[in-house]
Amino acid sequence: MNTSRPDFDPRTTREAAQWLTLAMEGDLSPDQQQALQRWRAASPDNDRAWLHIEAMRHRFAALEPQASYRSLSQRPVHERRRVLKALLLLGLVGGAGHLSYRASQSSSATLAFSNGAQAPRTLSLSDGSQLTLDAESEISVQFDAHQRLIHLHKGRVLLSSGHDSGNANRPLSVQTSQGSVRALGTRFVVELRPDATQVALFEGAVDVHPLQTGAPPLRLSPGQHARFSSSQIENQGRAAQEPAWSQGVLIADAMRLDAFLAQLGRYRPGLLRCSDEVASLHISGVYPLADSDAVLDALPHALPVRIQRRSNYWVTVAAR
Repeated sequence: MNTSRPDFDPRTTREAAQWLTLAMEGDLSPDQQQALQRWRAASPDNDRAWLHIEAMRHRFAALEPQASYRSLSQRPVHERRRVLKALLLLGLVGGAGHLSYRASQSSSATLAFSNGAQAPRTLSLSDGSQLTLDAESEISVQFDAHQRLIHLHKGRVLLSSGHDSGNANRPLSVQTSQGSVRALGTRFVVELRPDATQVALFEGAVDVHPLQTGAPPLRLSPGQHARFSSSQIENQGRAAQEPAWSQGVLIADAMRLDAFLAQLGRYRPGLLRCSDEVASLHISGVYPLADSDAVLDALPHALPVRIQRRSNYWVTVAAR
């Protein structure tokens, strides 16, 4: 059998890794199974990549013979690293940067998670904390005897902190390039932007620490949000309710169609756009992010538009 690395293009590799991650986290739901079948049917390379994954599954039969990719989060860290390293060596991807769930080579206690152009994903950490990663977001998680540290490298994350019953003295913090947000039994969102970090608090309390200032941290109460750079904090008053994306939906209230499609496009690979003729049309409703194709198919029933698909990755909404 040829064990050399198959020649997959970067997009196929990235998307296959995302599907692999979902499969490793547990049994796929019926909707996810249907979405996986649609993805496989969309391209011969997609199907070939998944067949390669299935071939690898048989090689790991000794680890979990009765299931396809049980959740690796239930395994010891050293075993998890061994499995992920083997996946890389078997050639699904050319480097760790493409895996949506991977072990860091720098520390056995560090894991990295990323989410591409797809619906938000919810992850459970070993201390009971839950994270919801939005599209195009990336974090690394480092837990040791002294701290529970989450690095937000890109995008935004909703965090519900766990109680860490095993060690009550380990603070839980989210760190960005501008500073850190320390959780005090709480639920909050952190979003990394090019020039600042946004934090919105919904339950509990957080302390906000800019990177380069010696001033005391800003403590937020439920309903408050703040923006901070590496040298200063700005309390922006009351926050809105929890963001719709964290619930897996896009809420439109008389939203321009071009703005609506720009938001929806974050949750699907490829190009999604509209013609100038229909850009100023307005749309309202609540739309599931997990099935953007269904959302697009529904648009002609609500607006005088038609959907032009050159491929699954090039979609234009035009006038009817």
